[in-house]
Amino acid sequence: MRTCALACLCLLLSPLCAQGGDGKAKPANSNPPPATRAPTVQYDNKGWPILPEDPTPAAGATPGGETGQSGRSGASGPKVAAPAAAPAPASGGRSAPGSGLQLDSPLLEVFQATQTPAAFKQLGSVSIWWRMTVYGEQGEVIGRREVTHTADSAFAERDRLEYADGRVYGRIGASVFAERSGMPFPNLVDSAEAELMLFGLHWRLPWCFGDANAYVVLARDEVVREEKALTRIVIERRPPAEFDRIGPELDEAPRDHFELVHEPGKGTPVEFLHRFARNRQPRRVLLEDWREHRGVAVPFRRVYVDEALRQTTSLEILRIEPVRTTERDFRLR
Repeated sequence: MRTCALACLCLLLSPLCAQGGDGKAKPANSNPPPATRAPTVQYDNKGWPILPEDPTPAAGATPGGETGQSGRSGASGPKVAAPAAAPAPASGGRSAPGSGLQLDSPLLEVFQATQTPAAFKQLGSVSIWWRMTVYGEQGEVIGRREVTHTADSAFAERDRLEYADGRVYGRIGASVFAERSGMPFPNLVDSAEAELMLFGLHWRLPWCFGDANAYVVLARDEVVREEKALTRIVIERRPPAEFDRIGPELDEAPRDHFELVHEPGKGTPVEFLHRFARNRQPRRVLLEDWREHRGVAVPFRRVYVDEALRQTTSLEILRIEPVRTTERDFRLR
């Protein structure tokens, strides 16, 4: 009974609801306010709205500048032009052009003239007989000595130096030894490290600079020597990896600095400058007497000069011979 009463009450109230609740019927065709029609919005194939007053994002673009496939299957939209690429961020001084045989590499001309780093590594183990001459202020010879240098060209740091006074220096990687007359000589390790690095660099330049993991090319510009414009390539040694350090260096340590100079269009270097981090003294070297050794061009004469271009020291290669070596030849026996 209660259910039937509720149903009858709803039927009685329904006309009042249609009349607005005051008992007065409202005309069915009263003038309603004009409907506001929503503008038609077009979307691109990534679901981004295309507005006339806003630049349309490039097809395939996503927030953050990434690109990828659309997540909506079958989505299509009007073809739009891609915006111009944003300029690259300014370099902090350490990021630089690639080094090696890339078409945009500053060292490409050098390796085209002297052969590639891979061709140099094919030389394998060699013995180089160096003659070092020291000159006085008037150009007179002050002293002269010869050094036998055994190097494995396939590795960056495998060298052995033998002197006439019985000293023998050697290195393999970061391990350096010094001995004299067959006995270990720990007091000579520091000087051994410096001389091994110097002779090893002279034998391997310019090919060692093609190793982008060890060196970075900072710049390629123009210098003038004797009223002649030459091309200069500025290089630095990369710092060793430090796995326990997070973030950039607060106080950047000095690094080994190098410069290669050659004539434009002719990749053969005519000048070399090195400034090691340990002493920070720049040394300028003239590279002369280039000869071909087993298909690789090698400067057989290197002349150190001062600011007045007076020779102070010269390094001459007397001969080069292939040899057989093992790791033991570069370690303390």
